[in-house]
Amino acid sequence: MRDISEKVSYLQGLSEGLNITGGSPQGKIISGILNVLNEIADEISGIQTKFDEMQEYIESVDDDLLDLEESVLDDDYMELECRNCGEQLYIESDIMDDEDVIEVTCPRCNEVIFINDGSFDHEHISVDEEFEVGESRPS
Repeated sequence: MRDISEKVSYLQGLSEGLNITGGSPQGKIISGILNVLNEIADEISGIQTKFDEMQEYIESVDDDLLDLEESVLDDDYMELECRNCGEQLYIESDIMDDEDVIEVTCPRCNEVIFINDGSFDHEHISVDEEFEVGESRPS
């Protein structure tokens, strides 16, 4: 942005050195154009500054979100498949150790696909990889 401002300043100095800013109609037009160019250069400089600040802020939010994802998705997950509709589900593996009876239902067809009381004989797959938010889980 500094380069644009420097070029506009150079043109303004050149026009003053050549006495173009005098009272002639062409001089007034050129002077007006140079003033507008100077204002545009100032606006672009302000926009660039705001853009740089916004970029730093977005990077900061992205880092915070990554930390949050890692803390939330750091657990191991079990992969279950609904026998009724084939929907893939991922539940925390520590649900197996829970002393309370927990029933997992399919969000698509509402079929019970897992109860942690040993009554379901599913083969469970442990998923140890981390997932990005919005990313599809492997099937």
